[in-house]
Amino acid sequence: MTNLEALQSTVEYTNANLLTKALLDQGLSSTATYTAADQKSVDLAAADIYLYLCSHPNFKEGTKYIDYSKGALMSLRRELLRKHGMLADSMSAPGVVRDNQYHTLSQKW
Repeated sequence: MTNLEALQSTVEYTNANLLTKALLDQGLSSTATYTAADQKSVDLAAADIYLYLCSHPNFKEGTKYIDYSKGALMSLRRELLRKHGMLADSMSAPGVVRDNQYHTLSQKW
């Protein structure tokens, strides 16, 4: 399994360009073989995808309807950040990850 396939299995989203970018942003090649050592970077790429999906509007065309639950996506994102020690349990507000550090939106860069 490649890193791209590992990420796709985590987020169940199929935009290969976006997923590849998220992996590259975490320092991984999308075509490299996934290993346990890549878990943190793939999880952080998934957290980035969840944040991106929160900005998507609902989509309806005929009988097809896509609605991303922003609350659920942010919850998934927070759990991944917490899993890797990038979100303190007391921090419940969404924030951003920069330089592999979690920052609340009110913190200065």
